[in-house]
Amino acid sequence: MQTSFHEGRTIGLLLTFIGGAMDSYTYIQYGAFASAQTGNIILSIIQAFDGEWLSVGKKVLSTLFFFLGILLTKYLIDYFRKKEKHFWRLFVLYYEAVIFFFVSLAPVHEHPALVTILIAFTASIQWVAFDKINGRAYTNLFTTGNLKGVATNLYDYCISKEKADFDRFFHYLTVVLAFIAGAIVLVFCHHLFGAHSILVVSILFLIMALTQTFQLWQFYHTNRFTF
Repeated sequence: MQTSFHEGRTIGLLLTFIGGAMDSYTYIQYGAFASAQTGNIILSIIQAFDGEWLSVGKKVLSTLFFFLGILLTKYLIDYFRKKEKHFWRLFVLYYEAVIFFFVSLAPVHEHPALVTILIAFTASIQWVAFDKINGRAYTNLFTTGNLKGVATNLYDYCISKEKADFDRFFHYLTVVLAFIAGAIVLVFCHHLFGAHSILVVSILFLIMALTQTFQLWQFYHTNRFTF
């Protein structure tokens, strides 16, 4: 098992699927985005001119906590790199499973500002902690940059016919499709289960965390290492 389990393709695509689901959920349920802070900033400006200050405040808090989550994750990356603890991201998966289970509880739905803050903070941690698939950069929360990767690498492949260009094109294409699939599935689940549909995200995080825990246990049991 490599120390870069977080760069695995399956993990990356599942996180991107979840990224699409998170933004769909928060927009449908609360009228704000979990991770697309560009959208939140634009909407908050429009709503400020209309005097919708409660909605503005909710989006400003979402953006603020998204920013704070990025700072925290950069600190964690530096801290655990110095400590040579390679698998700290596993605890991020468990943390996200717990947070999204908490968000699914009925009493929490009555506090939309709290929910959007929690999801924005959690989403930013995910974005920074998981930023590569097999060494290639990608974004698991929003898809504009990934779409650029699809288009530019498709053009490069059409000109060069090089396999490397096709591989990069395919890399970004699968990421974009995973994001779209997550958004579609969450919208469908929301029609069936309402606010509880976010449990889908919690379950996916728990599955990823348990799977990686089992693989980690196998690795250290086989090699008799400690960390």
